[in-house]
Amino acid sequence: MSATKWQDTGMGLLIGIGVGVGLGILLAPKSGKETREQIAGSVKDGIDGAIAQGQKLTRRAQQSLDEVRERLRDAAEAGEQAYHEAKSIAS
Repeated sequence: MSATKWQDTGMGLLIGIGVGVGLGILLAPKSGKETREQIAGSVKDGIDGAIAQGQKLTRRAQQSLDEVRERLRDAAEAGEQAYHEAKSIAS
């Protein structure tokens, strides 16, 4: 592409961005302050949701860990009992 075409493309892009920003400002349904407050509220809601989801996952993981511990305890007891029974039969 020649330098003139690059300049025309760049100029068209800048004009398009300028028109888009101008129309956005003119047609914006809320003031800048209201928009910032809405964005901040959305971000806060998102963070709160992520924290709640993290807490839920933590509870699930803890429950699963407790179940695994109980199963291991039961298996160890069963193994120990089988060992003692085998030992008493062998003697």
